[in-house]
Amino acid sequence: MSRDLRPHRSLLHPLWLGALALLVLNDHFLKGSGLLPGWLTGKLSDFAGLLVAPAALAALLRVSSRRGLLGAHVATGAVFSAIKLAPEAARAVEALMALTPLPWRITVDPTDLMALPALLVSYRVLGEAARRPEPARPEPARRPEPAWRPIAERLALMAGSLACAATSREPVPCDAPDACMPPAPGPRELASLVIANTTETERLIRVRRLRSSVRVDCGVLLADPTSALSRDLFANAETWLIQPGRALPLGNARCDAYLIDADGLPLTLLAWSAAQFPEQIISTSTESPQPERTITLQRAGARLELAEHPAVFDAPPAEPPPPGEACSPSTEGSRLDWTLPGMVKAVVASVTSSPDGCHAIRLESGGTAYLCAPAEALPVKAGDLVSLRSVTITGGIYPELRKGEQPLARGVAIESEAYAVVALQGNVLARPWMLDRGANAGDFSVGLEPIADCDAFHDACGSLVAPLEVSLLGEGVAGVVTLRAGESVELKEGIGTLHLVRAEDLPIRDAECFSAPVDQSRLLESVFVAAAAAP
Repeated sequence: MSRDLRPHRSLLHPLWLGALALLVLNDHFLKGSGLLPGWLTGKLSDFAGLLVAPAALAALLRVSSRRGLLGAHVATGAVFSAIKLAPEAARAVEALMALTPLPWRITVDPTDLMALPALLVSYRVLGEAARRPEPARPEPARRPEPAWRPIAERLALMAGSLACAATSREPVPCDAPDACMPPAPGPRELASLVIANTTETERLIRVRRLRSSVRVDCGVLLADPTSALSRDLFANAETWLIQPGRALPLGNARCDAYLIDADGLPLTLLAWSAAQFPEQIISTSTESPQPERTITLQRAGARLELAEHPAVFDAPPAEPPPPGEACSPSTEGSRLDWTLPGMVKAVVASVTSSPDGCHAIRLESGGTAYLCAPAEALPVKAGDLVSLRSVTITGGIYPELRKGEQPLARGVAIESEAYAVVALQGNVLARPWMLDRGANAGDFSVGLEPIADCDAFHDACGSLVAPLEVSLLGEGVAGVVTLRAGESVELKEGIGTLHLVRAEDLPIRDAECFSAPVDQSRLLESVFVAAAAAP
């Protein structure tokens, strides 16, 4: 392999020196001066930097082969492409440079890749300068290399390295969050907001974040965080010791909330979305605060308080108000749940009901099925020959679904010669055709609306519940029928009866508290009972 390269030669080439001068002039004089448009100064830095950096890198690494020179250019192009395409790569480089006296602020902009051809120019032109041998002269006529050249090459290398490391960020409009704030020195971390201890003593802060199982509608949450959330939705507290002059970073990848308290600090709620305060590298020192990203922990007389901030709210009450009478289910056993011994066909030995609305169906063949449902929706009795099976709905078109929402429901079917029952839990209602009885008639259209005289409330799990009113119309019903939880309707032509057990919107919910699929915010529980087998 030929090792005739001397990369430092290219550092005195007019192209390299011109690119270096343009990089310094552009980064430290033209940017932000208003003499040139911001997009142009950004692109000039990219082109000039891609001419300066590969040759400087090759000289620093003392490469002596064409393969090494090519590697320096490929490495430069790879890093440049990564930080212009991937925010994660840009943030990683920012975090690395934050450890040096020359922090960077990188703008992720795929259009900057238009500067990549500068690498080819660098490789062809500056690479040729690095490879060009000394002119051949007869021994007596050869003059020694000027004494100033090695010194000039070293100075050029130092200037190029500093110019690449000390590049400035492209100014952006000051109406963007934190846009006009220079990179903050001192300790920095990736976060959305920080809680800064401006008191004179260290403070032990207790932090409770929303449980990982909690699903939220961000619009509902941020409209009124104090009323939308319940303390039951938060995980156990973590404790953090914040020294005076330091700040505790808090992250938020989408839409999140925290409960914060300390000795002398009453319980306080923090809530915000990633759209309001996206995660970025933030100073965790009060000596270089970023005001919009800093929540100040300060003295208020003998107590502590968190200063006013768009993310600070009153904590939810310790005891959420109970639902109004119009919101309460009107029947006992107003829930669906079940346990089946598998897909079986057997004679019922006995049916035992408990006060909580659950029924144990013991089979003569052994085993017991349990079904929690309103008693009037369960015609099963001892001596019936029944088949039991699970029901899953994952496809189809249902008018009760929101636009773009996919059906997701599961339940149980119980069938005999005299009746058939399907109990369904999910985001669609039970229907006659879900039974294996050839029932094709009696379908209906469904509308869902919040109950006008019923405010949302929190259930035992802390989930926010907004009861819904169900409207039915179509060939299966006479006119328009409205139902609330606990009510039922007889379908036309003796097809059967639809019992509405539950109809709720759950914009904020703890998924661990539901046996039903709660990937969607609406939860419907219903039972359809067919009185007799279809002819």
